[in-house]
Amino acid sequence: MNKKIGVLALMFSMMLGLAACGESDAKETSGESGKNKVAEVSIEKAEYILAGDDGESEDGEAGLLAVDLKVKNDSKSTINVSPYDGVYLYDGDEQLSPEKSVYTRGIDLKDGGSSDIGAGKVKTLPFYFNVEKDKKYEIGVTPSLSEPGEKADEILLVLDTKKYTESFEEIQDPAKALTAYIDVIYFGKENSDYEKLVTADKEAVQQTAKGEFKKELDISLPDMVTDADIEKYYNSYKSVLGEKAEIEAKTIAKAGDKAVVKLNYSTVSTDNLYDKLYSFQKEYRENTGGYDTEKEKQYALSKFDTVVQSLEVVKSQNGAEISMIKKDGKWTVNNADHYSDYLVQAFAEGRAY
Repeated sequence: MNKKIGVLALMFSMMLGLAACGESDAKETSGESGKNKVAEVSIEKAEYILAGDDGESEDGEAGLLAVDLKVKNDSKSTINVSPYDGVYLYDGDEQLSPEKSVYTRGIDLKDGGSSDIGAGKVKTLPFYFNVEKDKKYEIGVTPSLSEPGEKADEILLVLDTKKYTESFEEIQDPAKALTAYIDVIYFGKENSDYEKLVTADKEAVQQTAKGEFKKELDISLPDMVTDADIEKYYNSYKSVLGEKAEIEAKTIAKAGDKAVVKLNYSTVSTDNLYDKLYSFQKEYRENTGGYDTEKEKQYALSKFDTVVQSLEVVKSQNGAEISMIKKDGKWTVNNADHYSDYLVQAFAEGRAY
């Protein structure tokens, strides 16, 4: 009996040994970090981004994930890590390559090209992968060696996209923020996203808008509207904007704290403001039978609410691409970008391009 047990134990030990030998050459995934004889690699951070045509899918179940890999060269010579040869995404048995030349206006994307890493040095390198939400993949990294004929083993890392779901869900936050920004500041409407997503000097933006609106009014009625009076006329125009203007915003580019939002809009055009005010000047003249320019203009201004209500709503043909930046966890319009002028032109000057 003891002999039989001993034989069985020996056979079991041999089977374990064979299994170990069979697996010794297999690639092992150790987690979000790994190493071989020449390098150590780890996932430093990752987030979903939008970059032109690369980004969120129509069904909202896939996106472009920017992954920063921290690579330390443990060898005594230079190594190279490249998205063109040596870095792959594994979806089961399927081998996928990173996206190359990812770029779009208004966001800062680090170059995902090849990079040499000197002996003992560390670099953080960006790679861009199209992935599905809430799914596990493997990233394979094989550094190229400078010594002819030498080849490094592939390092495998676990990439669990579920960890980055929050960044996926925040992709459209800049668009929501811009919508709230326009609603509250230019239309005088309430929008709950304003407090949650927007940071802005509301008073300063509105002062700029009032100043530009006054210039439009001065063209129609020169020297008639004082700085003290403009508040009343601007609020009348803003009220009509809130009633009649329409906006539709969508994030088209986003990475980190920068984004670009495509804004399609209509506005209340001021193109006919002069003609409509002048018609009331003529009406006063015809009714009184005299010529008193000052009183004519005052009469026209008394009809301002009626005039603004009658102005035409016009739709932008091309829309605008508005640059947004994130400050202290909230979004605002990037006024350093000249495209931000479209907001004042549309919702203070009454122009649609």
